Amino acid sequence: MEIRDRLIAGGAPQKGSSVPRRIHWARSSIQAILKSAKEYAYGLKIQSRKGELFEIPVEPIIDIATYDSFREMRARKKTYPARRVHHDYLLGGVLKCDCGNKWGARTQKTRKNRKGVLVERKTTTGVYFCRQNHKDLVSPDCPRHIGAKKADDDAWEKICRALDKPEYLLSQAMDLVDQLRANASNLHEERDRIEKQLQRINHNRQWVITQAREGRFTNNDMEQQLATLTLQEISYKRDLSALGQTININALNNWEEKFEEYLADLQVGVVELKEAAPQTEEERHRVFLLKKKVIDTLVEEVTINRNRELNVVIRLDLQKILDQDAGLENLSPAAYSRRGEIYTRIPDMYPAGQIRLRL
Repeated sequence: MEIRDRLIAGGAPQKGSSVPRRIHWARSSIQAILKSAKEYAYGLKIQSRKGELFEIPVEPIIDIATYDSFREMRARKKTYPARRVHHDYLLGGVLKCDCGNKWGARTQKTRKNRKGVLVERKTTTGVYFCRQNHKDLVSPDCPRHIGAKKADDDAWEKICRALDKPEYLLSQAMDLVDQLRANASNLHEERDRIEKQLQRINHNRQWVITQAREGRFTNNDMEQQLATLTLQEISYKRDLSALGQTININALNNWEEKFEEYLADLQVGVVELKEAAPQTEEERHRVFLLKKKVIDTLVEEVTINRNRELNVVIRLDLQKILDQDAGLENLSPAAYSRRGEIYTRIPDMYPAGQIRLRL
């Protein structure tokens, strides 16, 4: 039996226990193990921590020939049938349920008739579905699936209605800026504290090096302590950078005008998409890409309940909007090729500079 078959079969005791597993291995866990085959073959594992990469030597457990054979097999598995039908999924990557998973999407080619027998559909359709396969972990509020067209149309309509009345978003932005300005003194105090911590780390680094030169530390002890100090420094610098972004909001003038321009540009782009009447498949796909860009720009997540009712959470990153001078030309069809990401997150330990609206 192959390794993958053994994993799927399940039933093995959990680590540190003689009690068999309650549920079988999840497919995502199996995929994660298989993706690490190169590390198991070459004996070198690469881990990342806060943007830094670390190489960790591990004991190889498979030979190179087996790994090469595995790669060839995986490459063959990625081929698609000639009659494969492709659907565009507007909510791909943002639709969730109470199970805690992002939903997947697939093409539905069959359906059950009144007798419960699977028959082919006259036309294929797209479906969103919950990825949670373990019955014990499925939430009672999870509907398990929903038609892609119904979900996409519902979410898009909610977004259009929200942008038709931007006054609420503007009022929330005003409340956010007032809060940031009120907390400005605390933010500056926090920045001073972090800068002092960075100075302390630099002093400790020099002290460790001096102690090692005088023979009070071994080289291994020195390297371990310097590595610890470096990780602390990276963490503080990231916090300082995020804090600087938050403080900058308080120093900007005429932010209301920029924010209103941003919302106006959004409205124009959405209206153009609502009025679009694509005649060919290429035009239809182009409209989809523009709508998808709006979704990726505005929507943080879409949740669904057992009645298949969608709850759309809009996120507007005020800091990023002001940094980009309120430009939304990326949503215009003529400039679509210049598209790019337009938001970043600020850690939750500071005022986020983000406006959220639940629709």
